[in-house]
Amino acid sequence: MNALVLAENLPLKLKNKAEKSAYIAPVKVAKQQEIRKETFYRRNKQSLDCVVEYDAKTGNKLRVIHYDYFNNEKIRAIDEFVPQTGKKYRTINYILYKSIDEFDTDTGKRIRTINYDIRNENRVTSIQDYDEKTGKIKKVTLYRRDGQTVSTIKEINPETENVIRWTSFRESQTVSSISEYNSKNGKPSKTTYFYRDGQTVREVHDYNPKNGEWKQFIRYDKHDRIIESEVAPKYQSEQEKENIARLIDSLYNKNLSFE
Repeated sequence: MNALVLAENLPLKLKNKAEKSAYIAPVKVAKQQEIRKETFYRRNKQSLDCVVEYDAKTGNKLRVIHYDYFNNEKIRAIDEFVPQTGKKYRTINYILYKSIDEFDTDTGKRIRTINYDIRNENRVTSIQDYDEKTGKIKKVTLYRRDGQTVSTIKEINPETENVIRWTSFRESQTVSSISEYNSKNGKPSKTTYFYRDGQTVREVHDYNPKNGEWKQFIRYDKHDRIIESEVAPKYQSEQEKENIARLIDSLYNKNLSFE
């Protein structure tokens, strides 16, 4: 898979478990490069459809500028191509709000969409990553109002389209909580809350992944010691069996014997 043209100028400020995403930067056209243009009109021969720019020497596409259906001066979208190959690597959309679709130049498939604020086209509101096999969304990153710090990352099973993990971040960009879900039915299975360092576990809530019912929770201090726990009445007998099984395993593992 082609690595494309990458840059580190997308405003992401992530720490700990949040990963920094790559951003496809505009391909610069050399100043001395000769550009040939073709203009296309719609069937009525008055409404401007698009203007295609080519490298005059190689014949490769450089840009396709699409215009609004009812306004010949309003740009609807711009396709951009790698000059050396003529393969599309991104599309800038101006419908309702600005967004950028990024493409893999080998497969031609969309790999990412960057969405911007409707009132400020320089402020990122969200990023969608796509699964190469299905073409469906596999991850959504949501940003705070500053357009730089992440508030939430949703990971999605592209086959079922159910959320499988939901990670929330504090303004300091440490992890606040991680919720996990059954990929088949979308029911919650576990939620882990962290102290402000984003690493030390504060609380764990377990659910029945078959129906999403709450089963139990455990609260820890900052030294990983249990300070409180509770099991839902419906699952208490089940928990007792699990505790006995763990005790027996512990005894055997330590090679203890009874006189």
